[in-house]
Amino acid sequence: MVCKNLSMVRTMVCLQGLTFGKEGVLQKKQVKKSRINNRENIIDAAIKLIGEKGVEGTSLADIAKEVGISKGTLYYYYSSKNDLIFDITKEHVDKVTANIFSMIEKNREEASLEETLKLLVGTLLKSETRTRLHLYLVQEIMSGNEDLKHRFIETYQRWFNMIQDGHLLLTSNPKELSVQARILVAIIDGLIIQGSIGTGDIPLDEIVRSITRMLE
Repeated sequence: MVCKNLSMVRTMVCLQGLTFGKEGVLQKKQVKKSRINNRENIIDAAIKLIGEKGVEGTSLADIAKEVGISKGTLYYYYSSKNDLIFDITKEHVDKVTANIFSMIEKNREEASLEETLKLLVGTLLKSETRTRLHLYLVQEIMSGNEDLKHRFIETYQRWFNMIQDGHLLLTSNPKELSVQARILVAIIDGLIIQGSIGTGDIPLDEIVRSITRMLE
């Protein structure tokens, strides 16, 4: 026992310290969980409002009001709208990509390259709100936002690595594998931009078929 062989007063102080210590750990866990919930609520509210009002028409104050928190609390998590939008896009891409590659691993023997590519591209194009956010972020980068630029470069590099590590491509040559990964990401990126600006229906089947022929 930690508080053994102490005077009555010291024993009481010792036991109180242990109790407060346990409560402190519990409080830290609760605070951490609360922060995670707040961040998720902020992202969900931002997606909802941006879908209704667009990026320019949605302010951090609007998002704070939707979540039911003060602007000061929201600024604790996100000091700028760009940071929030980047997190929304990154979370979406990471989640979708992880799900897709998980499916690829499970169905490696059954799914063809064409079927896998259709799943990958089709899923990424499905969310209209997030494709608009992607385009907005690209515009911000072109306007000179260096911080966003570096974060996007890191995201693209993760994409290249995930495509190569997921064995989505057909060559075993490291140099060719890198080039094919860049080509595939460039095509997906271009389709996202086309979907964002509304160039008409995207013939996904035909595009995926052409990509497959190019990679084979």
